[in-house]
Amino acid sequence: MNEFGGFLGWVTAVCYFIAVANYFVKRIFRKWIVKLPKESIVRTDYQKGMLLLVRYHRYFGMAAGGFAVAHLLWQINFARVSYSGIAATVLMAATAVMGIAVAYGHKTGVLKAHRPVSMVLLAATVFHLLTKI
Repeated sequence: MNEFGGFLGWVTAVCYFIAVANYFVKRIFRKWIVKLPKESIVRTDYQKGMLLLVRYHRYFGMAAGGFAVAHLLWQINFARVSYSGIAATVLMAATAVMGIAVAYGHKTGVLKAHRPVSMVLLAATVFHLLTKI
């Protein structure tokens, strides 16, 4: 039973890290890649990868939120619950809801909250993975 809870947790983490990579990939592109010549293989390949990541960012974010809630419910029912996990799940669910509002409601004010909460979530997720307290 514990193995499935761990599996759900790792699926959550992978989906979240892929979703949060969207921000870093865009920053790297604006800072370094855009300066490369348009014919550069690195630039064209990077743009193709970035396009895929940006296109599917919302789905990985929603999946991360869903898997986080499933992971928490599984841990509550069949294993032990950690306070850092509860905090990370609350932040993950809030980030996912804000992301859905941005994606489908075009709320620019929500976007200003979505990004910093996602970065706090990054710290909370790493803390949870390291301590599990």
